[in-house]
Parts: sequence; C-alpha cells; structure tokens
Amino acid sequence: MARFRLFLIGSPQPLEVDLPASDAIELGEIASRTRFLDGHLSDADGHGVCAGVLIPTCRVQLIIEAN
Repeated sequence: MARFRLFLIGSPQPLEVDLPASDAIELGEIASRTRFLDGHLSDADGHGVCAGVLIPTCRVQLIIEAN
C-alpha cells in the first residue's frame, strides 16, 4: 500500500489516495487490467475515518507517487 496523487479528468484538484501498489509502475499495471482503482482517501474526515474510494481508470490523467 502506498500513497499516490491522482489527477482526474474534470477535477481541478488532485486526489490523494492510498492504493494497493508499491510504486507508479505497479499501479499502472493494475490500472491497465481493471475499470476501477480501489483504495482509501489519505486524509481522514471529521470523524477520523479514511473513506474508501473507487476511481474510474478512464478518468485518470496523471499518477504521481506521493512521499
């Protein structure tokens, strides 16, 4: 599990998420085989919960490894 910054078509701000991949290369391989990326938001909400997310791979423009 690693943290990534995803830039999505139609969204002005990047989405920071934790996804089950060790680096951008592995995440790219996963994204090439599936319609959705399954992960969790990196920042917790007001209740301390990191919400689960499904990100459509067709909307992903750029993936950056977040440190």
